[in-house]
Amino acid sequence: MREALASRSGDALGALFAHAAWLEAASVPAFLRLADELKAHGAPESLVRAARRSAGDEVRHTRAMQALARRHGATMPDVDLPPFESRSLEEMLLENAVEGCVRETFGAFVAGWQSRTAQDPEVRGTLRTIARDEVRHAELAWAVEAWAQEQLTPAQRERLLQARQDALRMLGEEVEGQRLPEQLIREAGMPSRDQARTLFQGLSTLVA
Repeated sequence: MREALASRSGDALGALFAHAAWLEAASVPAFLRLADELKAHGAPESLVRAARRSAGDEVRHTRAMQALARRHGATMPDVDLPPFESRSLEEMLLENAVEGCVRETFGAFVAGWQSRTAQDPEVRGTLRTIARDEVRHAELAWAVEAWAQEQLTPAQRERLLQARQDALRMLGEEVEGQRLPEQLIREAGMPSRDQARTLFQGLSTLVA
């Protein structure tokens, strides 16, 4: 998707921010769904509230990323997601393990890096706020996993662990294959491959 965006916008920064806006927008219904599922499965109200708050965060993040994309001549693609289907507690937790415990946590690492290293002051300021929120979202994922441990059988817990390990391996492969334009590293603060490796090592220590 990023390559397609780049070809339409003609600007790597615009493509990056438009894709980021799309991801943030897609996260809004995902967090609302998580809140409803947590409530249905009898999770503590604090987790339900945190999921709903996260959906609100993502609305703000979408607007912020859209503004950066427009500044660079790009627009966010339409968010056209298939309808959600009902799923079991284990299915919900498997997604949480992959998208929350692994990818959301790594995303928080990357956003924090960008907030410190981007040469563009507007990007730094925007990512500073987003990074703080993404840390809370990652903490929510781990809190959901901690709550769920007593709800699962040993076999289910083992599958959850395997899902995290598989997601970590796949993310590591993505990091190794990363090749970013210098413009994104310089102005947007995106980590270079070596820098992403360092962030990934920190994630691996946390997830292991």
